[in-house]
Order: sequence, then structure tokens, then C-alpha cells
Amino acid sequence: PVLAVVDPQLMLTVPPQYTAYQGFDALFHSTEVHIGKFSNGVSDMFTKAAIEAIAAYLPRAVADGNDLEARSKVAFANTMSGYAMVVASTTSEHSLEHAMSAFHHELPHGAGLIMLSEAYYSFFADKAPERFTAMAKAMGVVTGHLPEAERPMAFVKALVELQKECGVDGLKMSDYGITKEDMAKCAANARHTMGGLFELDPYALSLNETTQIMMNAYK
Repeated sequence: PVLAVVDPQLMLTVPPQYTAYQGFDALFHSTEVHIGKFSNGVSDMFTKAAIEAIAAYLPRAVADGNDLEARSKVAFANTMSGYAMVVASTTSEHSLEHAMSAFHHELPHGAGLIMLSEAYYSFFADKAPERFTAMAKAMGVVTGHLPEAERPMAFVKALVELQKECGVDGLKMSDYGITKEDMAKCAANARHTMGGLFELDPYALSLNETTQIMMNAYK
């Protein structure tokens, strides 16, 4: 397409849970780009703007779908995340979720990403500490008083808190018929079908580590 019209007024009737799912999908587009090997000065500009806007406005959009300011800010963040993916790329979190939804069609993509996110970003926090600290700051966390070693995980804590604010912290894979035995299958499928994104991770995951992340995310 040569033109995209992003009109928040067309989003006012999106139900709260799908507002949250798609809001977090937009967030993860930016967080993955930010920690990925293709990140650059231009993508950093877009990801910072997107993370800041979603952290500040997604809870409002979920709580009140008619809040046009909140809808507009989340739509802006989604657009910024799209720009970020044009000049860089997402990482393996998206590969993992697409494998889950491929086997379980009723699982919304954004919901699957939320389910994976705490385990996924906890694993990578010490692999790209400066990038994670920057994302924590974009989420509104004051990191200066924290010991340097704790600053990357401040992003993960802020992410979990944002999920609580949006009412999606209790999502479980088991509620969609996914079993622990599915984790190894999904991990292998993700690497087989979307293995390219693993090449952009800040650390080269083994198949066993990929499976372990999914196991850690399982509820």
C-alpha cells in the first residue's frame, strides 16, 4: 500500500480485552526491535516513542474505549512500532507466538505474546542490559537509584505491572487447550518456520533454551 489511514475513531468499539491484546502486540513490536541486532538510531527513536505512549495510555484505552485521547496515543504508538519494523526487525518472541497460534487457532496473537513475555524478557534481560534499562526508562521507571545489575529487570517488572493495569496478567496457555507437552513442539516449529528472527536476538538461543523459555511461561 502507498497510504495507510490510522483513524482512532474507528477503534472506539474494539472490546477492552482486544484493545489490550493489540496494544501489547504493538508494544512488543517495539521492544523486540529495540533489543534486536538490527536496532539503530532511527529505530530507537520510533521504539522509545511507542513504548512511552503505550505505557502511559494503554491502561486508559482499556478502561474506557471512548477515551479518544488514549485511543489516539495507542494508535500513534502502533504506527511508530510499524515504522520501527520497517527500519529494523522483531526478534524470536514473535516466532514463538506464531507457532502457538498456528497449533491453537483460537488463541489471539496478542494474548499469546503476553503469555510469553515475562519469561522471554527475563531470559534476555542480562544479555542486553543497556537496551533493557533504556526500555525501563521509557516505561517511566526511575532506574538511577537501583544497583546497575537490577536495572534491566526493572523493565520486566514494569511490563508485568502494565499487564496487571490492563487486566491481562492472568492469561493462561492451559485455558486455550495448550499443554506442557506442546512447548517442545512449538519451540521446534518456531525455529523451523520463522528461524530468521532468532538470528536477530541479542543472544543465540539453543533449542533447549527456546523450549525452556516456553516452559517457564506455561500456566
